[in-house]
Amino acid sequence: MSKLLKHRLPRLSLFLTLILIVQFTPSQAQGASTDSPKVGQMVIINKTPHDTWPIELKVSLYVEAPPKALWRVLTDYENMDEFVPHLQECNIVDRRGSKIYLEQTFKHFPITAMHLDLEIKEEPPHKILFKRYAGNMKTYEGHWLLEQAGPKSTIFTLEVKAEPDFPVPQQVMAWVLESELPKGLLAMRKRALKIAGQPEPPYSIEIISR
Repeated sequence: MSKLLKHRLPRLSLFLTLILIVQFTPSQAQGASTDSPKVGQMVIINKTPHDTWPIELKVSLYVEAPPKALWRVLTDYENMDEFVPHLQECNIVDRRGSKIYLEQTFKHFPITAMHLDLEIKEEPPHKILFKRYAGNMKTYEGHWLLEQAGPKSTIFTLEVKAEPDFPVPQQVMAWVLESELPKGLLAMRKRALKIAGQPEPPYSIEIISR
């Protein structure tokens, strides 16, 4: 073997290794960077720095129904107790221009009963903002977003910041929200499919946490 080849072998070996890394890891890198769910998926992202308040969550679900069907579900405030898990009451107490004021009570909540008085601002046809003005949550604010994913499908997203006004460890509250909020989105998906006249797909939803 020539001295020149011996000299270049370590660099050649390193070059080949880098090529293999690039070839066999792109799908993982792409999967880690995208927030948007595909058909049959829900993506849950906890944006909260370790053990701090408020908890910041983003939950996105692929829904096989158009945005207008989900909009009807989201704005059907006084019938939400019929399909949202644990919701006992949801009443409109006031309307002021583009703002709506709701009182919500959740029963059988895993920690304690939760009372939320929310100010809602609708930005039709794709966004609804909310924030608490009373109740036993110190912080509860965020938005719902409806993004067209196809002719009859939607990326359905909830982003929320939450901090209770009662004593509970941050990790416990985070676990409760990550468990309960997705159930609400799935219930709304089911309702939207019914409104759109779409059969519920036969596959189960894959939940991806990041």
